[in-house]
Amino acid sequence: MTTTSFIIPFETDHGPREKAFHWIKKYYKTVIKDAEICVGTCHTKPFSKSKAVNNAAKKASGNILIIVDADIICSPALISKAIKLLHDNVWIIPYTQVKNITTTSTKKLLQTSPFWPLPTAVETQTVYKEKILPAGGINIIPKTCFKKVGGFDERFYGWGGEDDAFACSVDTLCGSHKRLQASIYHLWHPKVCAQKNPHYKENVKLASKYC
Repeated sequence: MTTTSFIIPFETDHGPREKAFHWIKKYYKTVIKDAEICVGTCHTKPFSKSKAVNNAAKKASGNILIIVDADIICSPALISKAIKLLHDNVWIIPYTQVKNITTTSTKKLLQTSPFWPLPTAVETQTVYKEKILPAGGINIIPKTCFKKVGGFDERFYGWGGEDDAFACSVDTLCGSHKRLQASIYHLWHPKVCAQKNPHYKENVKLASKYC
C-alpha cells in the first residue's frame, strides 16, 4: 500500500491555473518519492471543491492524505516533518505564512522543471502573517480521520467555507490540529473572489453551523 497520497482538487481555466496545476503535479512527483497523485474533478456546475476532494480521496490507496490545492508549493522537508508529527498529533496544518509568488516569478517558474529549493530570485509577498489564518491550502491527515468525518461537505458550492467546515469537523470528531510555524508558496493566477460566488452567502451560513 502506498503510504502517502496527494489529494489535488482541480478545475481547469484552460490558462494560468491549468499551467500551475501541471507544474504542481510534476513537483510533488519529483520531490516526494513514491507519492501517489490523486486528482479530483467535479463535473457538476457550479464547481464544488468539496466534491473534487472527495472524488480524489476515493482513488487514494495511502493511509496518509495530503490534501493540497493545485497552486500550493510546500517543501518536501516540511511535508516529511508533518508526517512524522502524526505519531503524536491528530492532523497537521503545516504553515503560518503564505507567500504569494508574483506574476512575473510564477511565469518564469512554470517554464522550469519542478524542483526544490525554489530559485532564490523568486519574488514573493507574504500574506496572513499575524492575521487570522486559513485552514485550507494544505492539510496532512490520516485517511481514517478523513473517513470519520465523511470527507468534505458536498453542500458547499463554488469557493468559500468548505475548508473551515472540514477543519472544524475534524477538530471536533477526531481531535485538534497542530499548526506548524513555517511558510508555503502560492503560485499566481487570476484571482477568483469567493464573495462573487452566487452561493457564497449559503456557504457562509453552512460553515457557521460547524464553527
